[in-house]
Amino acid sequence: MRGRHALTIALVAVIGTLMLLRHHVRDLSEVARTYATFYSYLEQHPKTLFQYPAPAGESQRLHTEDELAPRIIHQIFLTEGRNSSIAKYEPGIRSCQAVHPDWTHNLWTDANATAFIAEHYPGVLPHYEGYKQSIQRANILRYALLDHFGGVYLDVDITCLHPLDDLRHVPFLTPGAYPAGVNNAFILTRPHHGFLQHLLEGVQSRDLFWGMPYIENMLSTGCMFFSNRWMSYARSLSASSPDADRQFILADEDGDIESHMLRGAITTPLFTHGGASSWHGWDAAAIVMIGKHYYYALALGGCGLLFATFGIWRCIFSRARGERRWQALKRLSMDKSDDREALAGLKEG
Repeated sequence: MRGRHALTIALVAVIGTLMLLRHHVRDLSEVARTYATFYSYLEQHPKTLFQYPAPAGESQRLHTEDELAPRIIHQIFLTEGRNSSIAKYEPGIRSCQAVHPDWTHNLWTDANATAFIAEHYPGVLPHYEGYKQSIQRANILRYALLDHFGGVYLDVDITCLHPLDDLRHVPFLTPGAYPAGVNNAFILTRPHHGFLQHLLEGVQSRDLFWGMPYIENMLSTGCMFFSNRWMSYARSLSASSPDADRQFILADEDGDIESHMLRGAITTPLFTHGGASSWHGWDAAAIVMIGKHYYYALALGGCGLLFATFGIWRCIFSRARGERRWQALKRLSMDKSDDREALAGLKEG
């Protein structure tokens, strides 16, 4: 009886915990789905890959001339929580200005960023102001700026090597990310692209507390949030959806996305990426370590789960066995009592 009670309590506790964390479970399941389906999606939709430079003799001109991405470059430097100065990034910023002399260049800082969100995205403002990390605000700000103005977003640790004018006819373009998904360090888009609106609609429901700064940023506003929403929007498109509503991923002339990935300190055909990652904390280092030695992590996790399962089973079994012993002793005691009463009756007779 006690064993059944313990099992019932354990099941209720597990179900209650899952209900409380259902939104966290949802986000983690989205990550798993993105990792599991991203490359198969690209295989099934090869036109998602925008090859740069284009293969010899081929043209990838998309029919969106009426909705070109405007000649605007947006960059963001929010000082809250930073120890570095914008001067560190000025050579890269100047390189992008030099390569795009006829483009408008906007540098968004604490002085003008919050006012922009308050004026144009008041529904996002409570989350924007409530984020614990400046990188979360920088992520949401770039999505809102691109939705409102269109153009190009570039991280401040990017050095421009070639002009982006020939890419302006692409309705939405971004590099791939490692190990799966898309990267938000470079985004080119026309204003009010459907994906950006889909992205901003997810801000409220993904603003969750995770207790780990890196995870919290990645899943609330960062690249994993960006990738999960990218995949859900892509799945919503039909075969008849116009090119103007689609998203594209940078690839080389062979259709390989790796050469354009802006991960770490790297030079791609279009940019040099400094890989500053100034927002990475202790949990980022732990995740990188787990990623490098994931076999050991899986083995330890499996052993931990096995021991926990064994411990619960042992506890329930021990309680059940103790209950059976108690019942047996109780019956034995009653039997002895009955025997004594019977013996006493015989003596009296």
